[in-house]
Amino acid sequence: MLIGSCSDEIDAPGQLKKELDTVLALQADVDVTERAIQTAKTAIEKESASDDTLSAFTSLQRTHSRLIAKVDVLYALNVQAKFPELDSISLDFIQTLLLVHDLKINIRKQAIGSFFEWDKLDQAVGGAQKALGHPLILLSD
Repeated sequence: MLIGSCSDEIDAPGQLKKELDTVLALQADVDVTERAIQTAKTAIEKESASDDTLSAFTSLQRTHSRLIAKVDVLYALNVQAKFPELDSISLDFIQTLLLVHDLKINIRKQAIGSFFEWDKLDQAVGGAQKALGHPLILLSD
């Protein structure tokens, strides 16, 4: 059982990222809807709207508020329930943390690749103990 929990811990960032991607995709859709509602509100305020239009718009705003609440519940169920240590941490901070985690992994891979390139260059000129080029030739130029 210890092996299973260890692999779960290793894959935790991947699982968390998958869950967050789902919630963030929904959040992006909610943001688009919110911008559309604000655009409609601006248009309605510029013109004298009928009572039916105002009633429909108010209903749309209530529905949008319920949608936002449901996205928050989904976040709590999918992310905070599976990762209780993240209970008091905001969604934006967790997203930033995961981006930094991915960036760190990419930088590490590039650094290791760079070290291997330098090692291959050193070996090509006669071994790892010799520097590239001859310093006296470089100074005389």
